[in-house]
Amino acid sequence: MIIKNCKRPLKIDMLEALMRRLPPGHAKQPAIFDDIKKIKAGFNGESRVFQSLKSLPEKEYLLFHDLRLIGSPFPFQMDILILTSSFLLILEVKNMAGEIFFDNTFHQLIRTNPDGKTEAFDDPILQVSRQRQHLLDWLKTKRTNNLPVETLVVSANSSTIIRAVNTDINRKVIRKDRILLKIEELKNKYNEAVLSTRAMKRLSNLLLDGHIPYIPKPLENYRIPITALQTGVFCNKCHAFTMERKTKKWICRTCLDISLDAHISALYDYLYLVKPTITNSEFRNFLQLQSPSSAKKLLLSLKLNHSGQTRGRVYLLNSLIEG
Repeated sequence: MIIKNCKRPLKIDMLEALMRRLPPGHAKQPAIFDDIKKIKAGFNGESRVFQSLKSLPEKEYLLFHDLRLIGSPFPFQMDILILTSSFLLILEVKNMAGEIFFDNTFHQLIRTNPDGKTEAFDDPILQVSRQRQHLLDWLKTKRTNNLPVETLVVSANSSTIIRAVNTDINRKVIRKDRILLKIEELKNKYNEAVLSTRAMKRLSNLLLDGHIPYIPKPLENYRIPITALQTGVFCNKCHAFTMERKTKKWICRTCLDISLDAHISALYDYLYLVKPTITNSEFRNFLQLQSPSSAKKLLLSLKLNHSGQTRGRVYLLNSLIEG
């Protein structure tokens, strides 16, 4: 059963908004573009693995994607967590093209791209091992410390070549196509139930309630001042901030494209990059809108949650996502 489904990371939307709002040729754009590619690749790999897990018996296996719990001293995140009545399984998913080599001497993962470029990464076996210890500590605080916790590193890219000096690595690293067979092995290994159906449901609720979403701060992370952002309403046709409000619609002064709701994407950009609240004045400044009454009508039409009255009203943009 899917308890926490596989969803596109919010960080992708945030970074795409940042790319869109930075002026062409900004120095940070190449780094942001590379980060978007990496995050998308990682999510695509996790999605493929998660899709494979959907064939597991629903009542026996509870699935959690991108679960982030408060550990000691910091939060810890798991790509995929599987809860059964007899064991827990943490999956660390890697979606890398080319060749990967597990270096046991220096505990690193070395990836050689198809173009021959070599990069070093943290050892995912150590990463998931740390996650296991954090989860065991977390379970103790919930008085559920008798449940075995297993770990696996899963290569989601079927074309990846996996190499290692230590032949025992196949106990901790597998290809996506073998995940169901490995879970069956673990089921046979832990063939006695530790948790009742009621206890499984309780622990599932505790895990879900304990999830703390990670909210990135793109401007802070890339050290970009808010003044660097382009204001205005974006035209999806000519890709410029050249939309103007005329007769209850947005018209691009460059290509004459027309939109009825181009202001909504601008509000998402403001939410992702600036802050989760906005006033009429801030709305007008960010969208380069002149009329306070027109701004008010647009904001009220979205039925956003708000606080305050008349001129002091503050609109809560988080309801764009929650809705």
